[in-house]
Amino acid sequence: MQGYIFIFALLIASDFFVKKMEINIPGSIIGLIILFVIFCVNGKVTKTIERSSQTLLKYLPLFIIPIGVGIKELFVNFDSKLVLMLIVSVLSLILAVFITVFTIWIIKYFLKRIQNKKLHIQNDNRVENQ
Repeated sequence: MQGYIFIFALLIASDFFVKKMEINIPGSIIGLIILFVIFCVNGKVTKTIERSSQTLLKYLPLFIIPIGVGIKELFVNFDSKLVLMLIVSVLSLILAVFITVFTIWIIKYFLKRIQNKKLHIQNDNRVENQ
């Protein structure tokens, strides 16, 4: 329960910060950045937040439903630009997929390099010890 409280308190605080500072970035993004910084400083994810986030990830598709309803409402308001909005939506989806794949590729590449360095160092240590 503490994990949920922490996650939602961070979300509320980041939304409050965005409204007070009048920034054009969603509060949820600011909250994720703050959460990332906290994890980097601590060096690990606490068990309560890990359990809470795993439960939230199971139900992630349900969180997309309000976004779909909001997009439907936009289509009603912008009937004359419907085709343009569909094109922009498809292009942004494709761009998001490519960026995600590229990011995963970069992360895997650097993780493999780090792992190879560790193996190289371990092999050097074994040779020195013999």
